[in-house]
Amino acid sequence: MERSLFRYILKHTWRNQVLLLFVTALSFPLIYINLELPKRIVNGAIGGRNVPEEILGFEITQVSYLMVLSGALLTLIALNGGIKYWLNVYRGIVGERMVRRLRFELNRAVLRFPLQHFKKTSAGEIIPMVTAETDPIGSFIGESISLPAFQGGLLLTYLTFIFVQDPWLGAAAVALYPPQIWLIPRLQRRINQLAKRRIQTTRELSDRIGDVIGGATDVRANDTQRYELADASNRLGTIYAIRVDIFKRKFFVKFLNNFLAQITPFFFYAIGGYFVIQGELSLGALVAVLAAYKDIIDPWKELLQWYATKEDVRIKYEQIVSQFEPPGMLPAELTEQAPESPPRLVGPISASGLLYAEEGGGAQVDRVSFELRQGQAVALLGLGDSGKDVLALLVSRLVFPTGGKLSIGEVSLANAHTAITGSRIAFASRNAHIFSGTLLHNLLYGLKHRPVAPPALEGDAARAEGHRVRDAIAAGNSTDSLQANWIDASGAGIEDPQAYALSVLRLIGADSELLAFGLASRAEPKPDPAFVELVLEARARVRDKVHAPDLAPLVELFDRERYHINSSVGENLVFGTALDPAFQPLRLAENDEVRKLLLDTGLLKDLEAAGVEIARLMVELFADEPADSELFAEYSFISPEDLEDFRALLRKIDDKGQAGLTGRESRMLLAMPFKIIVGRHRVSFPDEEMRHRLVAARLEFQRRFGDRNVVEFVDPQRFNPTLTNQDNILFGRPVFEQARAEARVSELVREVALEVGLETALIRRGLDFDVGASGARLNYLQKQRTAIARALMKNADVLVFDEPTSGLDPATERAIVNGVLEWTRGKTVLWALGRAELAQPFDRVLVFDRGKLAEDGTYDALASGGTLLPNMLK
Repeated sequence: MERSLFRYILKHTWRNQVLLLFVTALSFPLIYINLELPKRIVNGAIGGRNVPEEILGFEITQVSYLMVLSGALLTLIALNGGIKYWLNVYRGIVGERMVRRLRFELNRAVLRFPLQHFKKTSAGEIIPMVTAETDPIGSFIGESISLPAFQGGLLLTYLTFIFVQDPWLGAAAVALYPPQIWLIPRLQRRINQLAKRRIQTTRELSDRIGDVIGGATDVRANDTQRYELADASNRLGTIYAIRVDIFKRKFFVKFLNNFLAQITPFFFYAIGGYFVIQGELSLGALVAVLAAYKDIIDPWKELLQWYATKEDVRIKYEQIVSQFEPPGMLPAELTEQAPESPPRLVGPISASGLLYAEEGGGAQVDRVSFELRQGQAVALLGLGDSGKDVLALLVSRLVFPTGGKLSIGEVSLANAHTAITGSRIAFASRNAHIFSGTLLHNLLYGLKHRPVAPPALEGDAARAEGHRVRDAIAAGNSTDSLQANWIDASGAGIEDPQAYALSVLRLIGADSELLAFGLASRAEPKPDPAFVELVLEARARVRDKVHAPDLAPLVELFDRERYHINSSVGENLVFGTALDPAFQPLRLAENDEVRKLLLDTGLLKDLEAAGVEIARLMVELFADEPADSELFAEYSFISPEDLEDFRALLRKIDDKGQAGLTGRESRMLLAMPFKIIVGRHRVSFPDEEMRHRLVAARLEFQRRFGDRNVVEFVDPQRFNPTLTNQDNILFGRPVFEQARAEARVSELVREVALEVGLETALIRRGLDFDVGASGARLNYLQKQRTAIARALMKNADVLVFDEPTSGLDPATERAIVNGVLEWTRGKTVLWALGRAELAQPFDRVLVFDRGKLAEDGTYDALASGGTLLPNMLK
């Protein structure tokens, strides 16, 4: 990247800057004419001197001449305002395009950072530099050249006019201030809304960058830089579009403001001049008003402000660039212009005098030499900082050696393109990073090197895609579309990626978890009819089974004619899934239509009265609890922040009764009973009579809102796409007061699902399970299994594992290691192991000690005749 801010600006925007300067230069004659016209109006049209007899063949009187010149002035005002508006918007577009380019280049640099750099620099330092700190740079770039040219030229134009002719200036008018005060704030509200949206999308970009930084190892190992850059480009494009909209609206407001302010001279010249001609106003009075209208202070102030901004932005730019060029970056030529079909890695892995050391530390791999035959399964063993884990990183080409040579067959890893290492070498490590998205996205991540087929778009979608590509090219961003097909299955030699993924997951023992994911997932909006039929059959079988004495106390099945004590009062009333947020159970108190229903059914006052009693109970119980107490989250219906408000509300009720409550206070009380779950909270509300009344209100709720598509109501005869597959099968709730009810009910649902033949369908749906932010919904075992499966999905020539099974129980670890070795038979495997006994099924064992290769041989030979391995087996 250019270290000089102005060289960077000119390198990428010189054509834009030339256009801005050209339009700026065009405005100067218009500004001068705009200054000259008032003189002609005063001296000619108003003073009656040199009035032409005709213009363009039309006879002219003094009054009509006045109107012509005044109209010309008005036209010039509008034209100058339009030029300023265009200049401001175009400056904004150029600036936003450049900040998009800068952020993209910084993001691309992050993907080339040496992995050891992330040990010294946290994501919390990098993210603000890419997002927030580049904002002022973009704002400055658009006006970096044209603004001083314009303001400087404006200053010279004013000075030239003053020196050539007697100075005259117009007084500022206040007549149009009231409409400006009324109109401008209303136009500003939309700009504020867009600004909030911009902040939100910028935060989302920040989160995504943090996600990629956390998974930098996997990005590099799987050669998905292009995919990640396409993702970044699309997010930056969204921010760009929002900000361009802001610029258009903001400068339209400025244009309108300036236009209304500058339209005043029209009235002065036209109307005031007319009164002078008629003798009702003195010429001196009019000239005195005009003399105070203009001044030359603003251009000078703008130039001073520009200089201060330029210095501030220059320093920020230089600091950012210096932070994004750490030593040891992955060479750019190894990431660009990838070969269409990366060659296979055939031949032995050869190391000669291999050395690796980080800055300020000793050699972690110290002059190691070996040759591993193609197709061998090799275990890497060592205690502590033996160097085995670093060797795994070196063979994966995630770090570069500081000395010696490392190659696979004829390919030197020092200069191999990432398209080769990322597609032909698979890698999995301990504490694996899982990306946000679905489980399938994570499994196929190693196949997303580049788009293999463009998206099939037509009509408006195709036109929008064309605009996106043009904007991306103009900003120097990736033109790759995330809507394209990124799964390079053929390159990996895989016919059906989903079927292959299922086979891999079964191999490592994850099929039962995948079934659980499938049960926890929601169905598609329009599920397959055969799947729906099987779910309804499973639901019927569950209904039959839960009547058994051992299961009946554990489940409360949905029944629209009964009150459900294991659901909240709000859930009992809605009895379905809210499609409109206003009908969510916790928001019913704010819904005027629901309040009207409760009033009509006679429940409103009773529920508000219950709310008073519940509020009293909460205030009494939690009066002395600290705000960070877990009891608030577990049992309280009132947050610590709202506790004092409810205390004040109860005092008001004690003093004045409920009749004096405001609408907001009534809604606060009404919200209380909607949270009550009888089976969980074990309270007396609602009593038996109230439960019958709530069921009646439920039926009225369905009658009133059934045709409005605001709630997907519970119906035992229908599949509900808003529920999880497990809830659709169970169609009820586990009983709160029964120990292990939830676990036993889940087991029942699983058994019935297998009975009716739903296993395959649910397992496939399990692939679409949302793993949460950075895999937050997966436990450690699930994350490690996912990482191993992701590596196996690449069907790579060389597989490198850096203790991905560490932390698992011995039986699970052994089963996974043996299963992977069987699956990868014939491929080259290097596996850094945490437990020496796991090395037994490997063809060869390398034992490292303090960075050196200490022992090399078969497991049996080293276990009986070696020195280090027998000690490690004790």
